[in-house]
Parts: sequence; structure tokens; C-alpha cells
Amino acid sequence: MCIENINSPLDLKKLKKEELPLLAKEIRDFIIKTVSNTGGHLGSNLGVVDLTIVLHYLFDSPKDAFIFDVGHQTYTHKILTGRKDKFHTLRAYGGISGFPKKCESEHDIEETGHASTSLSFAYGVAQAKNILLDSGEVIAIIGDGAMTGGMALEAINNIAHTNTDMIIILNNNEMSIGKNIGAISKFLNATLNDDLIQEASYKIKDLVSTLPFGDIANEIIDRGKGAIRSFVAPGIAFRELGFKYFGPVDGHNYEELISTFEKIKQIKGARLIQVNTIKGKGYEIAEKNPAKFHGIAPFDIETGELKSKSSNKTFSFLAGESIIEAAKENKNIVAITAAMESGTGLTEYAKIFKDRFFDVGIAEQHSITFAVGLAESGLIPFVCLYSTFLQRGYDQIIHDACIMKANVKFMIDRAGLVPEDGDTHQGVFDISFLRIIPNIVIMSPVFEEDFKAMVKKSIEYKGPTVIRYNKSIVRDSEKNKENIISDNFEIGKAHIVRESHNKENNKKNCIISYGQTLIDIIDAINEINFDASILNLSTLKPLDEKTIIDFINKSDKILIIEESLKNGGIGSAILELMADNQIFKPVKIHALPNKFFEVATRGKLLELYKLDKNGIKEVIIEYFN
Repeated sequence: MCIENINSPLDLKKLKKEELPLLAKEIRDFIIKTVSNTGGHLGSNLGVVDLTIVLHYLFDSPKDAFIFDVGHQTYTHKILTGRKDKFHTLRAYGGISGFPKKCESEHDIEETGHASTSLSFAYGVAQAKNILLDSGEVIAIIGDGAMTGGMALEAINNIAHTNTDMIIILNNNEMSIGKNIGAISKFLNATLNDDLIQEASYKIKDLVSTLPFGDIANEIIDRGKGAIRSFVAPGIAFRELGFKYFGPVDGHNYEELISTFEKIKQIKGARLIQVNTIKGKGYEIAEKNPAKFHGIAPFDIETGELKSKSSNKTFSFLAGESIIEAAKENKNIVAITAAMESGTGLTEYAKIFKDRFFDVGIAEQHSITFAVGLAESGLIPFVCLYSTFLQRGYDQIIHDACIMKANVKFMIDRAGLVPEDGDTHQGVFDISFLRIIPNIVIMSPVFEEDFKAMVKKSIEYKGPTVIRYNKSIVRDSEKNKENIISDNFEIGKAHIVRESHNKENNKKNCIISYGQTLIDIIDAINEINFDASILNLSTLKPLDEKTIIDFINKSDKILIIEESLKNGGIGSAILELMADNQIFKPVKIHALPNKFFEVATRGKLLELYKLDKNGIKEVIIEYFN
């Protein structure tokens, strides 16, 4: 087997060209087997196996810098650069990341997880090499989905203008997470109409047939049809911008790939090569369903079905279900997402309300201001984004949505600690950066009942609202026998879950929290038979200041527990409120530290930071006793 002997790019270079397809098959089998056990990004990685092999075969990483956009398609890169033996730990706690990590290898020169950033980073590396007189190519690999992102287009403009010495590989598989959206994507995948080319070739043939060497000329015309098609669309646009354009090249044909890159190496300046690949290549089930196998949990290789299926609702599913219910009652409701139709639970909504659904592609900034335009025209837009991607539209939230108090409803998925994808995908910052903005309402549900009540109240409220929720199942609302949520949710109203009945020393302890953390708090204090008053801040902004102040005034010690950053979180907001009202009492904030978070399951992350039931028990015992 070829793969057994590959521990570095130098080992790869020892292979004959004829052996590369065999290596590719072995790598694909290795990736499929591993991801079937660990979960991960399968389709995109299978699509770039051949391309990645050729790049490492012809270029010299890390002297030649490989920069992968998003970074989720780097599995072959990791295997070829010495991480094959650790590959079984993919996306596990203490294992290797599913994205580039500088701490893992000198071959990973950047750390990324979001789309459309590679060209700007590569442009910086290329300009630095120029200034420092450092040799070596700079090669950015970007998908056609990510190429539609605004940041990528800004970089394209800059790179072409300066004719910077670098290579851009446009990996064209017509997919990002789902099917690509928008006019730019259609353009990148366009080919000149075959009938038009055929008609033109017939007319030219008739003309040249009367000339000397007409037969030879006609043969050249036949061979040139593909070249005509390639030149007209989409290469001409990149040429007009100033790029030296090559392609399209079959991303699974080694002869084409090698000969094209060997030519490119001899040229300087801004070079762009379009490589057409098949997402899921080599695994028929994934080829037929690329969206499902973009990012997938452990699955059965024979059937493609998930190994573990849950009948429990996730908050993502609940979000889609709630918006469908609301849209059936109100024709002014529309839903927007940014290349996250499936992940945000909108697949069924998109089928039912085709005319009231907008997938704007990888364009979070645009999605928000687009929603503001809809809202200011009388519609009620729900913008459904992951917390980590909401960061990309921060200026639009402030400048476009909140200053005008636009009637936009944000559904923020993957808030809090996020499993498997590591530091680039955590949703721990949104409370800190949202709560400082005027005119915005922030809510955090515990169960299905209060989630749906929040959606209903969001629609009634005239202004920007946020409902934030974890990547987790919706917990059993039977737990509400503990009175965790109010029967009548109101924006801006906190809910007293229970009052302390401590009669021994007349001291009252209080715990303040929100979201699903409350379930674990209740379970923890019940297990240790601890007496405390508990307050549910179902609305995080505006805070129910009167209830909070009254609650704290009745307490001797206060513990605030939240699955968010301590810096700028709700604990900080309560301390600000206490300072403003000159309330001086012992307070402990148990929240997440100011750091970026490692790869692990959600359960493991909660355990590590003592935000699961057992960790909360420890914190309660240590602080109050």
C-alpha cells in the first residue's frame, strides 16, 4: 500500500506519477473509514484528494505556502504532512482538529474555520515574501461557494490590481455546504451554450473548407470547441481583471493537473486556475447527496445512514418548526439564512414557503441589511445564523438594524459551547457583543414551550430581537415541574424559579442563570439537598432590574452561572446594576474564561468548565459552604 509509506511530502515525491491514483484511492478509503467513526466534513475532503496530492507532489510545503479557505477540506493535507497516525483522533478532545492548526504542523501556516478569508491572508503572505525577498509560492485554495463572499471579492480586486505573485485555485464543485446560491456562483459555473458553439463551428467550417489545408483547419476547430467554451466563461472575466487564467481543469485527472501546474510554476504574477471537482468523489452515496455528507455524524459506510439516530428535537429543528407555524398565520413573515438552510433548520420551511425564503449564500453582512430593508417595507424577517457567523455582521446589527430599531428577528443557533469544530466555531461571544447595543432584545429559552413563546413575543415586539440557543436536543419539559420557566413569558420579565426556605441561620443563598443551564442547576441542588433561591433570566436584555434587585436584596450570597464568557456577560451586567444601585454583597460569577476553546464533544466541554451537573455541584458546595 502506498499510504503506509507516506509520512511527509518528501515521501510522496518518491512515488511515480502512475502511482498517484492508487494513493488517492487509499486516502479516500482511509478518510471514509475514519469519518464514519469520528464524524466530520466528508464530501469536500473526498473532492480535493487528487488536487491536494498533486500540490504536495509538485510544490514544496511549507516553503511554498498552502492556504485553504475555510479549512474543513484539509484532511488529505494532514495525512500527507505527518498526521496519518493521529487521524483516528479527528475532532476529538486532545486529538487533531478538523481545520488547520499551526500547533499541529509547520505545514499549517494559518488557522481558519470561516469562509472567504483565504485570499486576503494569502495576499498578505505574498506581499510579505516580496518585501522580505523570501522565495516560495503562495497558493490559496478556495471553493466556488466561498468565492462569492464579499471578503474574497475584495481580495480579488486588490490582488488583480497589484498583479501580486501568487496562485489562486478555484475549486469548483458547485457546492458550499448546500447548493451554491447567487448570480456569481451561476457565472462561475457557466459554460457557453453548446448549440451556439456548434452553430458557430459549422459556419466557420463551411468557410475554411474552400481554403487550402481546409481539412486540417476543420480538425483544429473541432479540438478548439472546449477551448472556446473555457475562454468565454468564466475565464474571460478573470483575464479582464488582470489574472493569468488557466482552466477549467479536471480535478480528478492527474495528467491534466500535473501538466497545468507545471506550466503555472514557470509564470509569475497573479495566476488563477479553475479546477472542477466532484464533492464526495469516490463514495457514491456522498456523491449523490453532497449536502448531507458535507458535515456528518458517525455513519454506516454501507448504507450512509447515521449510526446513532435520535428522535428528540434539536433547537435547530424547533426553530424551523416555530417559524413555519408563525408563517402559516402571518403572510408577512419571511426567513433568511446565509448558506445554512439545513443547519439552521429551515429545509422544510424552504419547501413550504419558497417565495418567502431567501438563502443569500455566504453573505452574513448582506443578509442582515437585506432583512432590514424587508422589515422597513413592512415584512417580518427571521434571520437564522450560527452565533459564530453572526460575528461577521456586527456592524450591520448596529448600524442598520438597531439604530433604526428595525423589526428584524435573529434566530441564533449554536450559541454557547459548540462540539467538535473547535475554537473557530464557538458561540460564546454573542452575549458580550450584543448586550452593549441599544434597542435590541435578547432571549434564552430552556424548553420547547418558552422557545415558542419567545418566537410569538418576538413577532409581536416592534424592533430587533434575538433568540439564542445551543446545538443540543431540547430537554424534556417534564422538568418544568420544578417551575423553571414561567407559564406566561413576557419580554423583560425574569422568573423566580424557587425561594429559599432556610430557617436554620436565616441566611438566603441565591443563584441566577438562564437557558438550559438552569436544568443542571436544579438537578445539582436537588442531589445535594441544597437550599437556594433561583432566578431565571429568560430575557437577557433588557434585564428585569426591579426583580433582580429585589431578589438580590433578599439574599446573602449570590452565585451567577452562565454558559458564556465571563467578560462582558450577564454576570457583568448584574454587577453593573448592583454598582449603580450601591448594593454591596458577595457575588461569584461562574462562567467561561476569556480564552478560545478546544475541540471536544459538548458534554466534555461542559465538564471541563464545570458547567455540567457535577461541575455545578462542586461550584455550589465550594462557594456557599
